[in-house]
Amino acid sequence: MRIARSARLILSVLTACASLATPAIADEHRAYFSFGGEPRLPDCTAGSVQSAVAGSVAKARKDYYGGRTILSIEEITEVAYRANDVSPLARRFCRGKASLSDGSYQSVHYMVEEHAGFVGVSWNVEACLAPLDKWRVYGAYCSTARPH
Repeated sequence: MRIARSARLILSVLTACASLATPAIADEHRAYFSFGGEPRLPDCTAGSVQSAVAGSVAKARKDYYGGRTILSIEEITEVAYRANDVSPLARRFCRGKASLSDGSYQSVHYMVEEHAGFVGVSWNVEACLAPLDKWRVYGAYCSTARPH
C-alpha cells in the first residue's frame, strides 16, 4: 500500500515536470529552461520577479525586517548577468529601491537564479534589503545576492 502511494506520487511529480518541459518563450508567466539560445531567465523588471522579491522578504521572520514588507520596487537596474561562467547555471543580479510598508525606502539587491525553483524547475530569487540584513544572512552588504 505504502509503495503504491509512493509510486503514484513519484509518477505525478514526473508527469507535472514533463508537462513543463516545453521550450521557454520570453514570457514572464512560463517556466524557464535552457534550450538553445532562448531566454534563460526573466528580466529584473519582470512583474513575476518583482513579486518573487517581495514574497521573499515577506516570508522572512516578522522580526527580521521589523515587520516591513515591500510595496513596490523602483529604479531597477541589472548589475550583471552570468552564464556558463564558473557555474553553468545562469544568474542575473539586480538592484533597486524598495518602497516599504513603513513608508521608508531601502536598497534591495536580488539574484535571479536558473534551475533553483522547486525540484530544479524554472528559476528562483534570493533577495536582501541591504541596510536591514542585521544577522548578515546574505553576507556583508548582501554579498550573496551581488555579483563577485
